[in-house]
Amino acid sequence: MAYLVKQSDRAPAVTSPVPVDESLPRACVIGAGSSGIAAAKQLYLAGIGFDCFEKGSDIGGTWVLDNSNGQSACYDTLEINTSCPRMAYSDFPMPADYPPYARHDQVRAYFEQYVDHFGFRHTITFDTTVEDVSRAADGRWDVRITGPDGTETRTYDAVLVANGHHWDPRWPEPAYPGTFDGEQIHAHDYRSGDQLAGRDVVVVGAGNSAMDIAVESSRVARTTTWSVRRTEWVLRKFLLGKPSDQVALPGWLPWWVTAARLRIGATYAGSMTKYGLPAPAHKPGQSHPVQSDQIRERLDAGAVTARPGIERLDGDRVVFVDGTTAPADLIVWATGYRVTFPFFKPELVSAQDNDLPLWKRTVHPDLPGLYFIGLVQAIGAVMPIAEAQSAWVAETLAGRYVPPAGDVVRRQMAAEHRRDTKQFYASPRHTMEVDFDHYLWDLDRELKAGRERAATRAPAPAAEPAPAPRGGGVRRTLARVLLGAARWRAVGEVPQRGVLVGAPHTSNWDWVLTMLLAWRYGITIRLLVKKELFVGPLGWLLRRTGAVELDRKNPAATIKELLAEADGGDPWLIGIAAEGTRSRGDYWKSGFYRIARQTGLPITLAFLDVPSRTVGWGPTFHPTGDVGAAMDVLRDFYADKTGFNPEGFTPPRLREEDRT
Repeated sequence: MAYLVKQSDRAPAVTSPVPVDESLPRACVIGAGSSGIAAAKQLYLAGIGFDCFEKGSDIGGTWVLDNSNGQSACYDTLEINTSCPRMAYSDFPMPADYPPYARHDQVRAYFEQYVDHFGFRHTITFDTTVEDVSRAADGRWDVRITGPDGTETRTYDAVLVANGHHWDPRWPEPAYPGTFDGEQIHAHDYRSGDQLAGRDVVVVGAGNSAMDIAVESSRVARTTTWSVRRTEWVLRKFLLGKPSDQVALPGWLPWWVTAARLRIGATYAGSMTKYGLPAPAHKPGQSHPVQSDQIRERLDAGAVTARPGIERLDGDRVVFVDGTTAPADLIVWATGYRVTFPFFKPELVSAQDNDLPLWKRTVHPDLPGLYFIGLVQAIGAVMPIAEAQSAWVAETLAGRYVPPAGDVVRRQMAAEHRRDTKQFYASPRHTMEVDFDHYLWDLDRELKAGRERAATRAPAPAAEPAPAPRGGGVRRTLARVLLGAARWRAVGEVPQRGVLVGAPHTSNWDWVLTMLLAWRYGITIRLLVKKELFVGPLGWLLRRTGAVELDRKNPAATIKELLAEADGGDPWLIGIAAEGTRSRGDYWKSGFYRIARQTGLPITLAFLDVPSRTVGWGPTFHPTGDVGAAMDVLRDFYADKTGFNPEGFTPPRLREEDRT
């Protein structure tokens, strides 16, 4: 479903300190704005040691009017363009008495409440500037900071950059020809209508800030002219009395569905051409949406005059490309921002024309341990995205998530860049564009895949081995659906390490369910199957899934060959077999126990129980030769998970093979 935070989603307050796990990597968070506090909260609750440095003494970044860090672009009439349930962090809804679109002071108060609710204010170091971030000799990160106690350098395993991207004003480049006798400011320096009162104001730009400033100017200035070089589709904030962004769709839907929704919204809002602006050169959905319910009212009232782009400046007037002019003693340039990182040397990290390629807009593929939080231009709010990115990074640092191989990361990054290039028109404002709901869905999908990789501790290979299959998304989905449709219940913990090798060779059910288990959890598996099954359709399917003919006389040799093919350098292997079916009698099969004894490798048993329709992972253990003790472990686990207590079971095969 589409992202929408309800009051019932509020997490319990954190009232006791969360201890730091000193065995985990240590991190640095740069900034305590909306993205920085999302990162700090996730690291804190994960027990990861970190420092969060904030240049000023305020929490909330750009949402703090006159922020002490000197970098906020907040003005007195600023309100959010995403409704509260779509902007809130997932486990902390905005107060129920907030309006649909909260004011900047309400958003600031919300951030303060968020920090105190989760108890991590003490982790933020205020009035401290990050001067330089560079690679240490050992591959970690040296961070030079300046604060009340002077300048020092600290070393971290990871750095989370959350310094924002609406603080370094971008002025027109090149500057417009001519001279201007009045005052020029950037929208970043605008605070209130007092700066506009009684003046001839020209506001330049087509974004949300430009429209807000033009609307306020129309109420207090002598004249207000709004200059738009490239017209945007201006959407309304409300649709049939409800916040229009809440008419949202599931993130898994293709982009054209979102684009169609934006087109409907643009059609409903109406064209801007009747006000003298040219028709947009792009379709709705091919640019970052802008919203305003008031700009049309002020244009209709004649309080704002719309003009095309500027041709030149001429003393106390501005000349536009259509030949018209307007009086001006103040120009407000609402022309966007540059993406810059003053603490990085340009040769290490820079965003030429605001373009910084990142995997999932978070990970720099060439700089391990460096992450960017909230560096997106979202069709929606940044805060939930920053929260999801931070949770992803926290799981990475805690070892619960493992990324795919480097070449997979680069292929995905290139594909996403091609997709975004096709979806949005070429502009510095679209280099970081993401579709809010789709991004959250896609990142959640990757997080789940990485958890499965971490659970098996088997790093994804650089190139897919042949013929060994891998648990891709389609296979995982198919396995989940089939196991669910058959009403089989999966239980037990997924093994934590190793390449898993299956040898179900007593029945078709064994290998089918074992394969479904492997697909369900994304585990690389090679089935060891007796020769007799490699016939007909079943044999064809076995070969397609990478099955290997079992050497019944020397199965350990077959396993050792597979070990030699395994990627990732894991020093040992876990065996997997379908075990414990009472429909077949009164014993557990023992072949893997004997193989484990011969190879000295641990073994994990996958079991199935037909009467209770239970399938899952058994315990992992090193066979010691004490058959009775091993069988007790298996019996106890089996009874606990299936509810069946095989008191009368005897393992004749296990005893017999142990004697050999």
